[in-house]
Amino acid sequence: MTEEPNNSTPPPPFFGKRPPTLTMLCILSFIGSGGTALSSLFLTMAYDIIPLALEQSPFPEAETVIELVKAAGRMFFLITGLLNLVSLTGVIYMWKLKKKGFHFYTLAQLLILAVPLLMIKGYQIPFTTFLLTATFIFGYRINTRFMS
Repeated sequence: MTEEPNNSTPPPPFFGKRPPTLTMLCILSFIGSGGTALSSLFLTMAYDIIPLALEQSPFPEAETVIELVKAAGRMFFLITGLLNLVSLTGVIYMWKLKKKGFHFYTLAQLLILAVPLLMIKGYQIPFTTFLLTATFIFGYRINTRFMS
């Protein structure tokens, strides 16, 4: 008995299961997007109390933080919180190997970079923030081949 050779190309080795790199990216993004969403939404609700609490802070950076919070405004924290929830939704989809999660995540992250530029006068994106965002988007992009 001879078998005929199979001419079809085999699927990638991780197709249908999450590769370790994607797992690591998702876990880090769960922490980052989830934590930022919670803190931003908390700041939205406690916006009037935060400057008062910071005025009593012994840290020398408190005054700078107070000015930044006031310059940003309550709406900034609401928008940032909601965008981080969209980002988190994208990560959950990618965790489940759904490619549409990449699009949710990427759009949310790019908007998260843009919102402070539009809402805080004189704000400049720190290079490290830009680099970290680009690295995660690139990492997820490489892993879209394992998603359907």
